[in-house]
Amino acid sequence: MRANPAVIICEPDEKPARILIVEDDGVTRRVVRRALQYAGYLVAEAADGVAGLDLVQTFQPDIVLLDICMPRMDGFEMCAAVRRLPRCDHIPVVMFTGLEDPHSISRAFEAGATTFVTKPIDTLNLTHRLRYIVRSKQLGDTLRERESQLARAQRIAKLGYWTWDATSRTATLSNGIREVFGLAHTCDALSFAAFLRLVHPDDRLAVKNTIKCGIEAGRPVSFEYRIIGDDGSRRVIFQDNEIVDDERGEARLIGICQDVTERRDAENRIQHLAYFDVLTGLPNRALFKDLLERTLAEASRHGRLAALLLLDIDHFKRINDTLGYEGGDRMLLEIAERLAASLRAGDLVCRDDVDLSGCSLSEFVSPSLSRPGGDEFVILLNDIRRPEDAAKAAQRAAAALNAVFGIDGHEVSITASIGISVYPVDGKTPDHLLRSAEAAMYDAKEQGRNSYKFFTTTLNERARKRFTLENALRRAIDRDEFKLVYQPQIDLAARRVTGVEALLRLQTAELGFVSPADFIPVAEETGLILPIGDWVLNEAARQAVAWQAAGLPKLRMAINVSPAQFRQRGFASHIAAILDRAGVDKRQVELELTESVLIDNTSACAETLNELAELGVMIAIDDFGTGYSSLNYLRRFPLSALKIDRSFVSDICDDADDAAIVKAVIALAHNLRLRVVAEGVETMAQLAFLLSRGCEEAQGFLFSRPVDPNALAEWLPKVPIALPRWPQRAGIED
Repeated sequence: MRANPAVIICEPDEKPARILIVEDDGVTRRVVRRALQYAGYLVAEAADGVAGLDLVQTFQPDIVLLDICMPRMDGFEMCAAVRRLPRCDHIPVVMFTGLEDPHSISRAFEAGATTFVTKPIDTLNLTHRLRYIVRSKQLGDTLRERESQLARAQRIAKLGYWTWDATSRTATLSNGIREVFGLAHTCDALSFAAFLRLVHPDDRLAVKNTIKCGIEAGRPVSFEYRIIGDDGSRRVIFQDNEIVDDERGEARLIGICQDVTERRDAENRIQHLAYFDVLTGLPNRALFKDLLERTLAEASRHGRLAALLLLDIDHFKRINDTLGYEGGDRMLLEIAERLAASLRAGDLVCRDDVDLSGCSLSEFVSPSLSRPGGDEFVILLNDIRRPEDAAKAAQRAAAALNAVFGIDGHEVSITASIGISVYPVDGKTPDHLLRSAEAAMYDAKEQGRNSYKFFTTTLNERARKRFTLENALRRAIDRDEFKLVYQPQIDLAARRVTGVEALLRLQTAELGFVSPADFIPVAEETGLILPIGDWVLNEAARQAVAWQAAGLPKLRMAINVSPAQFRQRGFASHIAAILDRAGVDKRQVELELTESVLIDNTSACAETLNELAELGVMIAIDDFGTGYSSLNYLRRFPLSALKIDRSFVSDICDDADDAAIVKAVIALAHNLRLRVVAEGVETMAQLAFLLSRGCEEAQGFLFSRPVDPNALAEWLPKVPIALPRWPQRAGIED
């Protein structure tokens, strides 16, 4: 038996190369091992090919020294076996042989040997040769690692390179280029004709001409084109070509190709988000403005008319309140589909640098229909012969919306108000034309909605005034241009003042006195009613505290609240915070709401009203009788008073219908144990009627006009003498 076939020598301090000796002669192994250890190598040894093959996998040598003639497995067999092992094809194999015949040497190289050393072995020469073999292997390993890193980077970047051979008129391809083009791994070269067949038919001529021009001019060229895969998929390729001289001084064309499909798709998605409405896929405000600019420029060059239709869905908030925002979104999507389907081919407006293929409504959408936001839509007609053509388009759009919508099992009917402006009559710039269409749209709403209106000069003046008023409202709080006046509310039985209603007034240096009938609607439409409403609440609460501190009677403070204020989340908490800061008794405050506020969302209203009632705040229904007058909410909600609108009071002595309504309201309020306040009382006859019907309270010019806080403070001590004499026929003494 031979000695132990494998012995591992301990590793010295620094990391040396690992040498495996496979030799059946023990003396030769020991001599070689000692020489290599003395030279600083880490050595393992085996006595035959089978043991040596096991050590190749466990010891992982940098070099294998291998004898040819061995038992169990000779050197030729082991060398071939090593080359078949994973990651062992680059290990240098040095074969020991005493055979000098060319056949054995040739067979060694065929088996995969790197070089050979003849016996007897010159250990000094061997250690020097191994030093260079180790260095060569390290350089080879580094090169292969870098090639592997480059290949991985190219694979991640979907990048490959090719070299054009002018003699064979073919391109030599890298592995990366085959992956980019989806070619078989056996395809090492590609002719120009074969390359062009891979290119999308629409891009072939441009690709051919670009490469040809680059070669003729002797300059680099970069370009993109599409290719179609075998599965029909479309990919976008970026190609960069350059002409270089080889070692013989001959010009060669080299280039790289990169699959940039994902990058271009991402850019297209970003562009789509920038230019298209996420919900409907229609052009958004930014793209619409650009389309409008292009349309007007084209119309100007050719002397054509263009028209703008601005559609606003009437009372869309009720849909959101009823169906929720998800239902509202589905409604908007169906509206967009119907409007798009109502357009004719002649209405199209195009922009060639925006890809419309990603639109969710691509089968319907033309770029002439846009959704700037909310429940507004815009139709742009780029070539009309006369303004009446725009009216026909408006009629088609309105008709498309007339049919009942089916949303989440509900049947919903809607209408739209449409404003029309015509280029160049109603404006020569995009902003001017948009303002004109908006003015016409608001006119349609004011005229009863569910209609279309053309812009007129009168509307232009109205739009200018509205714009000026809106700007004035935005500055009014900071400029201290708002003020509150107070109108007394009289207890008719006791002839005393029980409360006051805070009324908002606006007077600016630019506009002078502005009627609430003019500025309140604008404030509500623009959302400015929220900060203005907060200012009113704060100021009224502060004034109530100031009057009480001055020794005046503790009066009920009635404050009007807009629908937008009341619908704010946490409205009751917001009111509580304002009243607490002012230090006013919450039971002294009465908020006046219109009927429409309570009808929109009864469950949410009930919750808010109950929260206010828990605070002690009273709730009055203002202008009762002019809205829905639903008995249902009168029973459900914690109300304190009904206010009869002045439009009924003014004619109660002359109009039997108004008289009957007032009688009914007073009787209804009494049955529900609610206080009744009549507004707009101006004559003794009106007062006598109200007294005869048992109306508890009234306010109006007959008693006092709305006055500023100081005037009211001077007037209050004079009551009841300051009040007119009560009508004798009412049966009430002075």
